[in-house]
Amino acid sequence: MGIKGKMRQDLYQELFEVENHHWWHQHKQEVVFKLAKRFANKGKVLDIGAGTGKILAEFKKIGWQVEGVDGEKEALTWSKKRGINLKLVDIENKRLPFKSNSFDLTLVLDVLEHLKNDKKVLAEIKRVTKKRGLIIISVPAYEKLFDYWDKIVGHQRRYSRQMLRQMIKSQNLQIEYLSYWFMYIFLPAVITRKLKSLTSRKRGISDFQEAVLPWLTIPILKVLSKIEQTMLSLVPLPFGLSLICVVRKNE
Repeated sequence: MGIKGKMRQDLYQELFEVENHHWWHQHKQEVVFKLAKRFANKGKVLDIGAGTGKILAEFKKIGWQVEGVDGEKEALTWSKKRGINLKLVDIENKRLPFKSNSFDLTLVLDVLEHLKNDKKVLAEIKRVTKKRGLIIISVPAYEKLFDYWDKIVGHQRRYSRQMLRQMIKSQNLQIEYLSYWFMYIFLPAVITRKLKSLTSRKRGISDFQEAVLPWLTIPILKVLSKIEQTMLSLVPLPFGLSLICVVRKNE
């Protein structure tokens, strides 16, 4: 994703290159698609902070009508390479350029943590989502894990489960599903990031350039991703690096 003035510009090309094959991005995309299939009817989808347009490109392939916005010109440049035309919008300070009740599904994936006023933006997202439409939100979990990498990518905060729940309920949105995810890498990732903070902060090396778990092979990570996807379809997970939530607009 990209938010105006928040994300380092050199990360867009890196993001564009890794989204097609990196196990983390593949897992994220597959979970979002499964939640969309489980809770939403196919129609119009809007991606807020669409970045390089990868998820919209995949939704378009399976027949959804797609729209996306981002706050960075760099994001528009890279999304065009995927055949996705985004609208340039400073979502913290401007209204979204869509009529009220326009979208069956709105994606807010790893966006709200970048914003100073996340509640205000969520209210605007609610406005453009159709009545009985859905919003899928993902945010980084656990306030105490806030570190150098959060600062590099422009995070304002990380969220507790209760923080996210309260923000959603403050907008009179109904929570359909709420879970932690990336549970299977939680403990190793926390240990690894704490160790990396001593060196990576100085070198400016991102988590895409250095594998979070270099001692595990990619095939194993992909298998663990599939196992977690099955678990997520059955029960909410008790902990993980991120939170994911499906909410419904009832008004």
